[in-house]
Amino acid sequence: MNEAAIWQQVEFGGYGADVPVWADLAADTDGPVLELGAGAGRVALQLARNGHRVIAVDRDDHLLDELRTQAESTNSEIAIVRADLASPDDLRLPTRPSLVIGPLHVIQLLDGAGRTALLGRLRELSAPGGTIALTVVDESTMLSAGAATPQILPDMREIDEWVFSSEPLWVQVDEEGLKVRRIRERVSPEGVVDRQVHDDYLHRVSPERLEVEADHMGLGLAGRRQITYGPNEADSTVVLFEVRP
Repeated sequence: MNEAAIWQQVEFGGYGADVPVWADLAADTDGPVLELGAGAGRVALQLARNGHRVIAVDRDDHLLDELRTQAESTNSEIAIVRADLASPDDLRLPTRPSLVIGPLHVIQLLDGAGRTALLGRLRELSAPGGTIALTVVDESTMLSAGAATPQILPDMREIDEWVFSSEPLWVQVDEEGLKVRRIRERVSPEGVVDRQVHDDYLHRVSPERLEVEADHMGLGLAGRRQITYGPNEADSTVVLFEVRP
C-alpha cells in the first residue's frame, strides 16, 4: 500500500462502531449506496460484501487505487469515482443512489458554503425518496473549548515488517473548527524511527445547523442516529435527510 492508504488503515481501519448504522440504512434500500470520502474502502467494501451496489467517491488517487485493488481481489461491485467534494458541481455519478452516507465526519471537511453546495448537488443526483446520512462530531461528549487530551493508546499496525503508530495528542477547539493533532511514527525493519506531526481540521457544525442548511437546499428531515465509539473518544451523531421528489 502507498503511504496515504497505510495511514488511513492505521488510524481508521480498526473503527467499526459506525458500520452497523450504515449496514442498517443500506438494508432498508434496494438501490445503489453512495459513500462520500470512501478512502481505501473501510465501509464500502463491507457494504459490497453484504450484497449492495456501492459507488465510492474520494479525491485521493492513491486511496482509490487501494480500494480498486481490494474490490477486484474480492469481486466486490463498487463503482469508483474520483471527485473533490469541495467542487460538487464537478461530481458525476454512474447512477442515482438511493442512499448517500458520509462516515467519519466527512461533511465537516467543508465550511458552511461548501456544505450547502454539496447538499444541493446531492439532492440533484440522488433518487427521489432516497436518504442522505451524514455524521458530525457530538461535541457534548468532548470539551466545548480549549484543548482536550485524549487518554487512549496509539493506533498501531504492522505492514511488511514496518511498524506504524499514530498517537492522538490533543483536540483544539475554537469558534470555527476542531484541530486534531497526532504524532505519526514508523519504524523500519532495521529499527530506524521516523516521526512526524500530522493535523486534521474539521469545521464545527451542530446537527441543528446542518438540518437548517439541508432544509434550505430542499431536503426533508428524517431523524438522527447516535454512534458511540468508546471511552475517551467523542461520539458522533448521524443526521438523516430525505430527498424530496
